[in-house]
Amino acid sequence: MSDIICQWLNVELRLSKVTEPYSFTRDFANGYLIGEILHRYELQDDFHLFSKQSTANAKLNNFTRIEPTLQLLGVPFDLAMAKAVMQGRQGAATHLLYQLYIQLQKKKKSGLTATAMEVMQPAATARLKESHFRLFVSQRLKTVVKRETDLKMQKIAKHFHKRGQAMYNRSVMAELLKEEDRLKRQEERRLRDIEKHRQARRKQHEIMIQIQSAIVQIPKPPHARTSRASDKQLQFRKKQEVEPMSTVDKEQWNKEYIESIRQRLEEDSAAREQREMRRRRALMEQLQAHEAQQEVLREEQMVSRLMRQTQQEKRITVQLMQIKQQKEVLRQNRIFQERQYQERRLRDFQEALDREAVRDHTHTHSIRKIAERAQARYRKHFEICRGILEQIVDLATKAGEYRLLTANLIPVKLMQEWMELFFNGKPLYEVASVDPAPADPTPEQIIELEKLHILNNQDYNEYVAMKGEWVWHEEGESQAPPVNDILDHVLSRLQSLIVPLSVSTPPPLFPRFTIRACMLGKSYSGKTTCLAKITYQQDKQAVSEIKTQVFVVASSRSDNIFGLWSLRAQRGAAVEQALRTGKAVPDQLLVDIIVDAIRNIPADSGWILDGFPVDFTQAQMLEKALNRTESDQAETKTHSNSATDKNSPKDPPPPSPALDLVVLLDISDEQVLERAAHQAGELPLYYEKMSMTHVDTHDPASSSGEKSLGRKQIQHRISGFHETWPKLEKWFGDQQNILVKIMADVDEDTLFSNVKIVLMDTMDSVEKGRFTYACSAKSKSATPKSAGRRYVEEPLPKEIPVYLVPYWENVCNSYVTNVKTVMQNLRSERELIIHHLYNIRENFRQYLQKTDLKQEFVSAWQRDYNSVPDNIREDEETKGELHQRLDDLRERLWDICDKRKEEAEQERAGVIDDGWLDDHTAVLINHYSALMQIEVGRFQDSLCLLRDYYTAMCKTAFPESTRGFTRVPLIDITPVVEKNPEEVKRKAERKRIKQEFTAALKREEHAVKLRLELIKAHALRTVSSLQQKAEQAYRNMEEWLGTRFLSEMNSIDQLTELVRQHIENGVQIHHELVLQSADFCVDGDTLVVASPSPAPRRSPLEQSRNSTLTVQQLHILCTQLRKTAPAGLMCSNELTEVLHELTSPHMGSNVLPEPWMHITPSQVDELVCVLAPDSEMLDWRQFLLSAALPWPFPSQTQLLKTLQRYRAVDTAGTGLITQEQYAQIELWFPSERDLPVPDDPTEPLPYDRLGNLKKFFFSLFASTHSSPLMLDYLSMLLYFCCHPEPAQGFTRALSLVIGHTLHYKHTGPLTQVHTELLKVFKELGFKGEEKIPFSTLSQHPFLQDLMEASSQYLLPVSVTNKYVISHNRAQW
Repeated sequence: MSDIICQWLNVELRLSKVTEPYSFTRDFANGYLIGEILHRYELQDDFHLFSKQSTANAKLNNFTRIEPTLQLLGVPFDLAMAKAVMQGRQGAATHLLYQLYIQLQKKKKSGLTATAMEVMQPAATARLKESHFRLFVSQRLKTVVKRETDLKMQKIAKHFHKRGQAMYNRSVMAELLKEEDRLKRQEERRLRDIEKHRQARRKQHEIMIQIQSAIVQIPKPPHARTSRASDKQLQFRKKQEVEPMSTVDKEQWNKEYIESIRQRLEEDSAAREQREMRRRRALMEQLQAHEAQQEVLREEQMVSRLMRQTQQEKRITVQLMQIKQQKEVLRQNRIFQERQYQERRLRDFQEALDREAVRDHTHTHSIRKIAERAQARYRKHFEICRGILEQIVDLATKAGEYRLLTANLIPVKLMQEWMELFFNGKPLYEVASVDPAPADPTPEQIIELEKLHILNNQDYNEYVAMKGEWVWHEEGESQAPPVNDILDHVLSRLQSLIVPLSVSTPPPLFPRFTIRACMLGKSYSGKTTCLAKITYQQDKQAVSEIKTQVFVVASSRSDNIFGLWSLRAQRGAAVEQALRTGKAVPDQLLVDIIVDAIRNIPADSGWILDGFPVDFTQAQMLEKALNRTESDQAETKTHSNSATDKNSPKDPPPPSPALDLVVLLDISDEQVLERAAHQAGELPLYYEKMSMTHVDTHDPASSSGEKSLGRKQIQHRISGFHETWPKLEKWFGDQQNILVKIMADVDEDTLFSNVKIVLMDTMDSVEKGRFTYACSAKSKSATPKSAGRRYVEEPLPKEIPVYLVPYWENVCNSYVTNVKTVMQNLRSERELIIHHLYNIRENFRQYLQKTDLKQEFVSAWQRDYNSVPDNIREDEETKGELHQRLDDLRERLWDICDKRKEEAEQERAGVIDDGWLDDHTAVLINHYSALMQIEVGRFQDSLCLLRDYYTAMCKTAFPESTRGFTRVPLIDITPVVEKNPEEVKRKAERKRIKQEFTAALKREEHAVKLRLELIKAHALRTVSSLQQKAEQAYRNMEEWLGTRFLSEMNSIDQLTELVRQHIENGVQIHHELVLQSADFCVDGDTLVVASPSPAPRRSPLEQSRNSTLTVQQLHILCTQLRKTAPAGLMCSNELTEVLHELTSPHMGSNVLPEPWMHITPSQVDELVCVLAPDSEMLDWRQFLLSAALPWPFPSQTQLLKTLQRYRAVDTAGTGLITQEQYAQIELWFPSERDLPVPDDPTEPLPYDRLGNLKKFFFSLFASTHSSPLMLDYLSMLLYFCCHPEPAQGFTRALSLVIGHTLHYKHTGPLTQVHTELLKVFKELGFKGEEKIPFSTLSQHPFLQDLMEASSQYLLPVSVTNKYVISHNRAQW
């Protein structure tokens, strides 16, 4: 079978790859060859999408595509078969190919195509196979085939696991192998020793056998039964004799007896074993004692033998014994030393493992920290993006909801509110109810309160600034809010009397510096390198807090820069004491050291701190030390309300930051670790130069030691930086706005250049800022007199400012609170009105959709109609009766519709008359009235303030405060008889006070009137808008009502028409007739609609014929030429340029006919020369008239009749007619003709060229300067007088002008030309003042020459066609 399949694949199909029986599993595993087989049989159209690769994605793609085809052929192919083929199981591919071969042979015999096979399938089977295919692809096959990424990840993980195992073996297993080798050798020695001991034991065993053979065996005495057992047996026998036992009891007793015997035997055997062990132990002890005795005996014998030898031998023996003992001691010492070495090696090995574990743990901890920070940043960014996306979705849905509620565009005001909430990160939808205001709000209610606060502030700011919807719309008025400078002056003076102006700042404790900066960043970010370069190249001063500590502690020579030896020595001792105790140097001590160093830096120079401050506490201490102020004073004082009144007291400005610039060298943690691992130990040249200055005085050895120590603590430093930097970033970036971030993951030169640019820009801005500050200080030093007004500043009692300033603050706070409350109420009313109008519309629409009883009547009538017997349906009387019933049904349905309409009108009238609109209009008016009352109240409070202020300047006692809002009369000035200088001066001051008070009151009055007018206008607009919206809603309800009624009537008419057809045909109505709402349906779901009207015919289009221009192309050419020369006359060069442009390829093919597009530039020039042979100017209308040919050529009589018709229409005799009059008059050719209409309704009507040419002539000769367009008909007809012969054209034009026909006949060749017309008259026998007939005058040669030479009325017939045809012939 395999050979047959191979022959089929290789010979018959000739696949792209030669297959063998042993390679089926490998070749067909990816499914490509299976797809190729199906493609050869034209069953796989998407074979170009198959992949030859053996990856998981390729297998999934190929088997997904061949599965429907295999199912179509009927080849059993399921998930198990696909898995077996893909995994290369033995015989799976062969079995599949065998099944495929059989089915393809059947398909080949039947001759069916793939489409025919799909069509022949039942619908249910096809849907079942389609669902099975989706399940096969989406769920099952994807679970079998692993993704390529998963396989790659497994390979990568396996590869790195092998590498890690190899590294682990290289690092740890080497020592372990050495230790195992040593232990192996030790084990071999131990085995040899054991073998020696075993041989010794064998000898001892042999001796024991000899000893045991010598022992006499005493036989054991026979077992004698004890008396107790005998007694028990005797008692048992007696008992058995007295009471005989049953069989069961006997069996039980036998079992117990046997069990007791077995137990006694076991105890006896255990006792015997114990006795045997004790006997063997005693024998062993005896044997050992015997051996010891024998050994001592042998030694004594040997000693005795040796003692019998000579004295020299004795000494030698003693020495040998000593040597033996010494060797034994050395051996024991060596064994002990080896044991110590082994323990030490094990201890060192364990310590190395512990260090490696700690290092791995530290590295893992750092990686975990980095991953946690990255995850935290990701979560933060994700939450931010998620919040923004949710807000965008809310904004879109809010806009859609508003469009749904109002069906109008979103107002600008409402969109501004939504955008304000969007920018502040607040939800647009209500998350909790805050009405009434909660005493203990929940988090959701807090969010709602914040939203109200934001919207109130926005509305209040727009209202105060008169912007947005509160802008002043009337002309001639200023749009800016009015300003009362007198009231501002009064408030500022009262405030200055309570809070005196700050005394002039003392001279600074530090000299003037060009730049004050610090450079921060992680370790190895390049701070010190950049500053060292700056010091080396630009001679700048860099102070490092770390190096200052080292300098204070280690230096012992005199230093000219730091002159305070005692203070420096004390701080150095404090630093040394802190370092010796293992504690950190106090922050205040570090700040004091740095401040002393800065104080001794020369003036007009700059300084930069390297890596200081480290945390927020040091930053605050440095700010306090450099500015001599508390850090919290730098923060601006916030008020309870975000938008205060313009006349409220102002807070003093915050002090400037102590630093001009803070540079952050931003670098990733991975880059820091890499730099720490690869940083070289040699210092550059600028490090050596810097070490000779006052900044760095320690030796390179200590520097290298510090670097190595820093590399060991790099992880802790990175973690510390991440913990302390957020607060510093908020302090320097958000509050002081002096932070600049520079990416430090670049090379050294690029980083240095970036830092240098930032520093130079900061220095320039610092210089400019000082100049601007000096100028502003000079301008501020000017008194209010420089502004052109001198205010009255008489002395005031101390009680007046103390009383008036809090009073005005209360007035401002109450004004802001009340205005915000009104704005919030207006917003609430707006939302309520929008939802109410939407609700009444929707409720009315739902009311119109309410069901009625029409369907019951229709169903009953249909049942009655179908119950009529079929044999009488054709009877005329029966049809009449049925028609009468149908009319009755229609009348009843109409009555129902009329009743529904009356009920809907009553419902609409009830909605209109419910009074809701009037009530809420009154509520809106009340809110605006409250706003007016707030403005009036503020005006009265301003009046009281000004009255008390100016009254106090004229009285010595504290004025009594009147709380009534009554007008206080001005101060009455009584004239004094005596006119001493003091009285005169006092009188002048009182007059100035009165004038200033009056001016302030007028300005306040103007401001309050403007505000009241603005509120009134806004209220009118709001109420008018409300009424318009309500009226629009009522109109919509009326339109819906009318549309609903008409739809119901149409449905009833459709029902009637359908039923009448069935009545006339005499058949039953088998379909159910349904009146659903306003629709008429058949069988419940088939809607009956009116027959659509036939589609209109397409507009006729003119087809281009040869070189003739279409009317559309003539219009385009006319428009182009009119733009170039509106008067009609143009230079020949201009016409040449226009034709060159129109015949260029980029203009397209619809501007001119195809033959025109092939005219060469030389032919265009020749054409223009023909049109204007003797002049540089030409009339482009005459050119277009010639280009529009063919058109009917008029005779002289036709031109005169046309002129008469035009004059008959022109009753005023102006010589001009309109386009309507022009369309009513027939030319010398008919403009309306009966054209044949095509039978096919889709075909367009024939194109009427003459009618469209008539319209073109009007657009050609009409004047574009008048509206409506007017036509000079005489000028147009003069153009049509043109003739191919110039004399005939002249004659036709002359006859048209004089109004009757003239005849001209050429007599012969031209003679001598005479220049004087008088001579012509004399020659003809007439005087100069006499009239001469044109027939006589035209016979004179001079007149004939003039007419023949005239080109004004020469018509160049088919000039352009001639050149086009000649060009085509040349190409042919």
